[in-house]
Amino acid sequence: MQNRSRFPLSLVLAFMFIAGVSLPTAASRTHLVQPGDTVFRIAQWYGACPISITAHNQLTQADYIIPGQILFIPEPETLADEKLYTVQNNETLFTIAHKLQTDLHWLRRRNNLASEQIYAGQWLKVPSAAAPTTSGSGKSYVWNIPDLIARHPGKVFLHGATHRKQVALTFDDGPDTEYTPRILDLLAQYGVKATFFLKGANIPGQEWVVTRIVREGHLVANHSYSHPDFRELTAEQIVAEVAKTEGLVKKISGRKTALLRPPYGEMTTEGLDQLVAAGYTMVNWSVDSKDWRADQADQILNNILSQVKPGSIILMHSAGGNGQDLTPTVAVLADLITSLQAMGYEIVPLTDILPVEAYKPEA
Repeated sequence: MQNRSRFPLSLVLAFMFIAGVSLPTAASRTHLVQPGDTVFRIAQWYGACPISITAHNQLTQADYIIPGQILFIPEPETLADEKLYTVQNNETLFTIAHKLQTDLHWLRRRNNLASEQIYAGQWLKVPSAAAPTTSGSGKSYVWNIPDLIARHPGKVFLHGATHRKQVALTFDDGPDTEYTPRILDLLAQYGVKATFFLKGANIPGQEWVVTRIVREGHLVANHSYSHPDFRELTAEQIVAEVAKTEGLVKKISGRKTALLRPPYGEMTTEGLDQLVAAGYTMVNWSVDSKDWRADQADQILNNILSQVKPGSIILMHSAGGNGQDLTPTVAVLADLITSLQAMGYEIVPLTDILPVEAYKPEA
């Protein structure tokens, strides 16, 4: 492990106050740039995102920093099942995994670690110890996806193959006539193919949008009919939701959907048993853009680029609820595509990174 020298925060703040430099708002630590430092290396030391450091410090050129410069390091964003842990002196990834009763694979994957080398003062994402929530039925909530993956190997996915720098863009809740066509325009402009998980209730009267999705070479997948929480339904009700949307898609495309993303990513054991028997594969996501609640396109871009890695399945939306504004989603798409491509990623349909078929075999 390695320690990086930093000014005490009080001295840094005093220096910046005297110099008349504005202070970033949500930073909790500082770094004194050393000879040979780069933003990318500093981000690795702290477990932060290079884009966040660049934006947080108002750097006009991400690669131009000088020895003696003071950088504020923003906290990495965490998912619902994560929290931040600060690496202490003489700790290793193994001792942290043992201490927190998690596994090395989880820590490597969630922190994008290429090796087990970590540094004192570095932030690591570790499993959250949040108290369990309760469902509408009053039962304690348990995240059951790991159990579903173990029960149906090869039929439940959170991410794709990692041996190539490929990622998949996926869009939920369409079709609509406001955002989905604009997203299709941008995908066509950049020659990118995506996967659309359609909500069946949105299809009637907007069949032409589905026709366009298929005609332009994108994949159509199933996102239920009315978007309920499947964990509140019986297995028979779940199957009926999926079958209704499957029927609507078949009338338009002539194909039966074989990929399913359940609303909210939730599924019951009994429901999945029946859907797998009916030829379905469940595909959730590994990168949540949080576009449905973002006010600015930059928020979405940071959410994605700070988490992306080979095999990422990126969750976005092509339609929203009543009054929901997805303008930032449309606004960010061009920058997202070009940024991913500049990082060496190829954007592909789900079937390129998963060992699955998008549609059931024709009878």
